Amino acid sequence: MNLEHVVDAIKKFTGRDVAISPMYNKIGEWRDWLHGNVKDFYEYSMTVDVVERKTARMKRHRTDMFKRACEDWASLLLNELTKFELDDDASEAWLQGEDGYGGILGENDFRRNANELIVQSRWSGTAAFEVYIENMTVHAETLALLSGDDIGINFLSADQIVPISHRNGIIKEVAFVSEKIEDGDRFQTVTMHLLENNLYSVTSMVLDDEGKPKGEPVTVRTGSDIPWFAIIRKSGYNRHDPNGPFGVSILDGNEDVLKGLDTAFDNFITDFVLGRKMVLMNSTMFNRDSEGNFVAPQMMGTQLFINVGDKIGDGKTFLEEYNPQLRVEENADGVQRMLDIFSFKTGLGKGFYKLDEDGMVKTATEYTGSKQALVRNVSKEMIGVESALKQLIQAVLWVGSNVLHIPGIKPDAEVKVLADDSYIVDEYTERKVWQEEVALGLRSKQEYRERFMAESEEEAIEAIEKIKKETPGLGDLLGDTE
Repeated sequence: MNLEHVVDAIKKFTGRDVAISPMYNKIGEWRDWLHGNVKDFYEYSMTVDVVERKTARMKRHRTDMFKRACEDWASLLLNELTKFELDDDASEAWLQGEDGYGGILGENDFRRNANELIVQSRWSGTAAFEVYIENMTVHAETLALLSGDDIGINFLSADQIVPISHRNGIIKEVAFVSEKIEDGDRFQTVTMHLLENNLYSVTSMVLDDEGKPKGEPVTVRTGSDIPWFAIIRKSGYNRHDPNGPFGVSILDGNEDVLKGLDTAFDNFITDFVLGRKMVLMNSTMFNRDSEGNFVAPQMMGTQLFINVGDKIGDGKTFLEEYNPQLRVEENADGVQRMLDIFSFKTGLGKGFYKLDEDGMVKTATEYTGSKQALVRNVSKEMIGVESALKQLIQAVLWVGSNVLHIPGIKPDAEVKVLADDSYIVDEYTERKVWQEEVALGLRSKQEYRERFMAESEEEAIEAIEKIKKETPGLGDLLGDTE
């Protein structure tokens, strides 16, 4: 995307002094770390022939733990157990269906897309939801929005966000940018959400590859004082743009830690690669090709046979075998230590990841490390995520009531976001506690099934009755009605 073209177009349309944030360069750097494209680290030069002074470009093995940490953060902040509760049943059913997975949110595959959006907000620091309406009807003179057919939700990454105005880190007006290709030509679609007399208007324009407008901008006055967008910003101080509205990556300031982790992992793998037998040979035993280069005696010779010049140590003149010892335990300990530092520095707490016997990195099932730190960090991050989710749902409800004219929708319904707290207590332990409480009569079987089997009240009651009929207790057999 050409942000200079976008910002120039916004300036001309609004007459405002909109600047290009310095954060876009940082976002690009974090993206390079995410994809393993960091220059001179994931690819580097290494001497392979001391005599000929030859080097080769080497590719460093990587754990991909930056991506993994972002995905684990997203799983903690929004997953299948996250619930949205409204104080109006009709509005809640329209929003997410009777089972919590349908409705408007289900039509937009919200849970999957929102989870992936939070992944983006962890590696880039910022992400956004945008509400839009399909097939809008607009008053020809006033440009007032009259009606529409359906609601859609866009999920936008940090480099698609161009703040126009903000206060105390909160974006008030914004432009969102998307790229598209038509008939081989590249275009940028810019959608601006602007305030006019405290009410939002939405203006869309299309720019060609040279930044020139394609057609005239289209403006719709929504009549809403609620923004049709919501920003997810990772918490934490932004040292790169302290007064700006962007957040920072979980990797910010931790690049050297990731370097250490991937260096330790690369050394682990490389030790196995280099652990095979090597034969140190006098240069006179090598053949030469037509260009005068040394050629090893057989296939794979570049790893088995090493040219060491005219002499070999200890007075040997022709060849010597070298059988290196693998340092499995030392390497594994090194990787685990770097995993502990990495998980601590990215807010997950020391001990969150465990290198198992097969060399695979897994989330520790008996994680008891810095759990209190994790709980505090998740609670802190949930403030921003919950605020964005509530703002998005409020925008959807407003559109449903005032634009789509859905009967019974309460546009100002109170919204509660109930986050999954299983990261505090693992499910097995929680099930055991609940089972004991059911046995003591402190909880009902119905409550247990609703909590752990994701059943509704009716489904739980029906299942319990079915179990009673199939395996009746002594009281049932004796006709005890108490």
